[in-house]
This record gives sequence, C-alpha cells and structure tokens, in this order.
Amino acid sequence: MKNKSFLIIGGTGQYGITLSHLLIQKKMSVFITSRFKKKIKFLKKKYPRINFIQLSVYNKKQIKKILTRIKPSTIFYFAGQSSPQISFHKKDETLKSNFQGCKNVLEVVFKNKLNLKFVNATSSEMYGHIKGKIDLDTPKKPLNPYGEAKKMSFNLVKKYRDEYKMKNYNAVMFNTESYLREKHFLIAKICVGAIMAFKKKENLTLNNIIVTREWNWCLEQCNLLLLFLKKTPQDFILSNGKSYSIKQMCKFAFEYFNLDYKDFIKTKFKKLKKNEVEHKKSDSLKYLRKNKINFRSKVFGKKIIHKMIRFYLNKKI
Repeated sequence: MKNKSFLIIGGTGQYGITLSHLLIQKKMSVFITSRFKKKIKFLKKKYPRINFIQLSVYNKKQIKKILTRIKPSTIFYFAGQSSPQISFHKKDETLKSNFQGCKNVLEVVFKNKLNLKFVNATSSEMYGHIKGKIDLDTPKKPLNPYGEAKKMSFNLVKKYRDEYKMKNYNAVMFNTESYLREKHFLIAKICVGAIMAFKKKENLTLNNIIVTREWNWCLEQCNLLLLFLKKTPQDFILSNGKSYSIKQMCKFAFEYFNLDYKDFIKTKFKKLKKNEVEHKKSDSLKYLRKNKINFRSKVFGKKIIHKMIRFYLNKKI
C-alpha cells in the first residue's frame, strides 16, 4: 500500500481510532473529523500522530474544502448518532447524521469527479426479526429509526456505485467491542460487573440475558475491513459469524473469578419488547469466500470477555 491519505469522517469512536492506528503503522496519513471542537482538542493530546479536523457533515463547502486540501484516497463515513435506543427520541438527528451527511459527502465527491474509495459503515440494525442467517439478500425491515437511517444510507451508497460507477462500499457491521468502549455498553458492563462481584460482592442488573449476538473484536474487524477494500467495490458483511447469548457472555465473565453469574445477575425483563430482536447471526463466511479472503477470527466469545477483564483489572477500577 503506497503512502496515501485516509479521511475518517466521524472517526472519534472505537472504529475510527483503531483503524487510524493500523493505517499509521502502514505509514499512511490519517485525518479524523468531528464536529466537536472540545473533543478534537482532547484527542489531539491523546493521539498526537492522528490529524483531527473540525467538520460539519451538513456543510458542503466545508466538505469540499477539506477534500481538496487532503486529497484522500479513501473516505470512511463513520459519522452519525449510533444508538438504536436514543434514535427513538432523536429521530431527526439520527436521520440527518446517518443519511443526509453521507449524501452530502457523496454529492461533493461526485460533482468534483474525485477518484477515491468511499466506505459507508452500515449496521445489522437494518434487519428486523429474521430467522436464519443474515446476508445481503435478507429483507431489510428495521425496528428503530437508527436502522431505518442506515438502510437509507446503504441504498444511497449502492445507487451511486451502480449508476455513477463510483468506488463505493457498504460494510454491514455487527456488535463490536474493544478497550475503547465506554463502560455503559453491554460487554464492558458485564466485565466490570464480574470484577465488582469478585471484589465487593456487588450485584449487576441487566435488562435481559436472552438476546444472542455476534460479538466482534474491533482490531480484527478493522484488519478485515482493509482486506475488503483491496477487492472490487461492493457491499459486504463485516462480522465473525460466531454468536453467543448474553447469558453465555455473563457465564464467561463470572467464571473468570470462579463465580456463578446466577448469584449476582438481576434482570429487569423476562420477555423482549416488540422492537427487540432475540437472535441475530450473519452469513459472513459467504463474503470471505466470494472475495477469496483467507481470514479467520481469533478473538470472540470467552476471549473477548477475558481480554476486557484483564484490561480493567490492570486499570484498577
């Protein structure tokens, strides 16, 4: 990979930071945008090798100015309100940030005839109650405004690729974890809960332990994403295909300390709400085979839990 510039729009989360570190190791120049000035100031000190730029995805003049200056070979669109729960209360913001912002960038790239790759981060939240494995042919029936916004951006990116021959990719992402995740996210919450149960005999309250998901490791996902970018522009599923229930993940966490999760886990609900999906599993292997990508996930299930617990123990929470 030659020395190139990469622009990560809305890249202050785990994917943007992890991907940046990988690209910098490959001697690439990386630019991350955020609309928040204070966040940029903080992150510049924390990650001095990454270039941070303030950008509103609703300002096309600003987008054009930055693209003209940086001349990126690849744009990753990671921007947008990303909480399915919050999306019910912030429908307009969710739609604008995930769809309108994406549209603005695509229009600037198209009108200025910029020769670059465009990668849109879409989500498994596009799919509703599905029986069997999810692939790209699975009907998209989102159950929340966030999933609806991601569906709209997915279709838009595909349209620009099909009609205007742009080098666009849609990466359909599933649940992903890393050390960068905030502690209120489920897997982090479970790991911290197990530590506090061991140290102080504290209980942990969760909504339910019924749900089954694929829990991915962010570093692996970013490595896999870069492999897909060497292939023909397309849509693909970015996940490990290995699903575990919340109950199983709790068991892994508490067994680390020789504890029984049943003695410490309290649940609020025995049944799921209508807009909650019980099982979600992908046919990710299909897209690895299609692209002749030889990749095998090594961090999933118990390994994710143990890595996170060791990290928090070292942090002495």
